[in-house]
Amino acid sequence: MKKSDIYRKHVRDVMVKHVVAVNPQDSASEALRTMLENHVSALPVVDAHERCVGVISATDLLHLAQQLGGELEALHQAEGLSRELLEVQLERTGFSSQIVQEVMTHSAVTVQPDATLVAAAGEMIRNKVHRLAVTDSKGVLLGIVSTMDIMRALAESGD
Repeated sequence: MKKSDIYRKHVRDVMVKHVVAVNPQDSASEALRTMLENHVSALPVVDAHERCVGVISATDLLHLAQQLGGELEALHQAEGLSRELLEVQLERTGFSSQIVQEVMTHSAVTVQPDATLVAAAGEMIRNKVHRLAVTDSKGVLLGIVSTMDIMRALAESGD
């Protein structure tokens, strides 16, 4: 691939198509469990029609835990804790009674699959995010494109 080819690449060429998502009525603890099991720091939130209606991130859950009086330090050290211990600590705060809709960011930054990687990178910079939900014209979630996906495409274009 020539270096100039990176400017012609589209989101559809690099996006992750098999995306784990949650619903607005799922519990915050279920969202956290899904993030931990899938080794991701954010999840798209989809409605019954698979439209992306928001995003819930580890940061959103940290803020919730802090508001509920949970041990923020324990969450910051989540990598050093077992998942079960983390869930037990959060359970004591009332964390599990919260639902995704109450905690999520209600406006996901989205991009369509035919957008160029340059345009997607610009959206990430403007919105200060590391990932974009890839949606069709009706808002249906098709995938995710991250800064790492774009960096990988850039690195591969230099070969």
